Amino acid sequence: MKLHTSKLYISIGKIKAGFFYKVYHVFKDKFSDDLKKKLSGAIDSAVFTGDLGQQYIDHHNKVLYIGIGDEKKISLRKIAGIYIKLGEQLIKWKEIGLEIYVGELTTKFKPGLISYQLANSLEIGAFPVDSLSKSYREKQINPGKVGIVFETSQEEKEGAKGIEKSKVVSRYLNAARYVEHLPANHFTPEEFVSRSKEIAKENRLKITVFDEPQLKREKLNGILSVCQGSDKKPKMIIIEYTPKNPITKEKLAIIGKGLTFDSGGISIKPSADMHEMKYDMCGAAATIHAIGAIAKLGLRVPVIAAIGVAENMPSSNAIKPGDVYTAYNGMTVEVQNTDAEGRLVLGDVLSYVTKKYKPEYMVDLATLTGAVIIALGHEAAGVMSNSTELTTYIKSASETSEDRVWELPLWEEYGEDLKSDIADIRNIAGVGRGAGTLSAAQYLQRFIEGDVKWAHIDIAGTAWRSKPSGAQCSGPTGFGVRLLVDLVEELEQKKSGKN
Repeated sequence: MKLHTSKLYISIGKIKAGFFYKVYHVFKDKFSDDLKKKLSGAIDSAVFTGDLGQQYIDHHNKVLYIGIGDEKKISLRKIAGIYIKLGEQLIKWKEIGLEIYVGELTTKFKPGLISYQLANSLEIGAFPVDSLSKSYREKQINPGKVGIVFETSQEEKEGAKGIEKSKVVSRYLNAARYVEHLPANHFTPEEFVSRSKEIAKENRLKITVFDEPQLKREKLNGILSVCQGSDKKPKMIIIEYTPKNPITKEKLAIIGKGLTFDSGGISIKPSADMHEMKYDMCGAAATIHAIGAIAKLGLRVPVIAAIGVAENMPSSNAIKPGDVYTAYNGMTVEVQNTDAEGRLVLGDVLSYVTKKYKPEYMVDLATLTGAVIIALGHEAAGVMSNSTELTTYIKSASETSEDRVWELPLWEEYGEDLKSDIADIRNIAGVGRGAGTLSAAQYLQRFIEGDVKWAHIDIAGTAWRSKPSGAQCSGPTGFGVRLLVDLVEELEQKKSGKN
């Protein structure tokens, strides 16, 4: 399953040929004398005020003015949202380019971040995900070139680095979005293997695929139990990246939950919106595409990506509420709710990677609980960690990537109700929905051994969305790809002594 190639050509500097519009940014109610003369009618009549996201097109002079709102409230996140929409426009036009002037932004943000976020956002907007539709197959996309214009040669140099990073990251980000949006009959555990192998092949990475016989031999019974009711066979996939010139021997492990469909099993979900459970593999999709981007960028930190892939369906063979299985680490687990299945898969992967690879840092991404949406809505993922150091790195990566996270507590009290009267642990806490995200994190912590610095990121609210917000588009967002890339960059800087 090959990754798509971008239809856009984005570079630093002015466009030398072709039809294009110049793009200027205007703060709300802050117009230069020259602009007041050029747009006197539009400004005087309040047709154009500079409100956030507002556009005014001067077709005669081929100029597009974009409102960027209140100068005191400006953020790259808001700018990113504007450019996602502009990317959507760009692919509707035929051979029309954009020459984007960013002088107003360089007083607020670093040139590299400006070019990186603008290019990413245009690429996201210009990448439709309705891939199974007739209109998608027949669509002819032929946009013009895009140039980002800075005012100084030093800014251009820094901006060029952002463009080069975006070429890699946006490709893997959109590749993640593409597979996230595919329905379960088009993207099964076998297709996950195919996509993982393609990423490994592109970057000459070592890949190990555990099929059902190997899972049984290794006693990865958490993964196996979830898939009992499905005719789709479970997998565990591990991809290893070893830099040519590593800056450290300390490894980062990134772990993803990959439920290609989650009906809830015997504890079946309500039918309303059950179709969205094709998105229950977004953590795994982000994980394998992130390691592809990390490798392609040549970052100097060793990374292991590991995902557990399964389908949770009800049948006469399905695991039942009250059943007990023995996890990879030897712990017995009473399954009181078969719809709390992701933690069963993750538990095995976490303990296997901890034992076999002994990483210094470990981060898992999972669409784990609806409770995190109650807490944070769709604006941020919840992060829970046993390491202040790792949490600090993740928060910093969140700021630069615009994949927003919010720290939640990992207090022991949230795990007290996980006690079982027949097994070592049960997979849900007591009656009610209180702190479900936190008790789930406490469950996962039972599978972290030794001194591993670990963080759990619950992306249930951010993996897909019904409407866009900032740097996150509507539909599948690819949340986590940008975050993990920037996390590795943070680690690289730390290990090099630059932080």
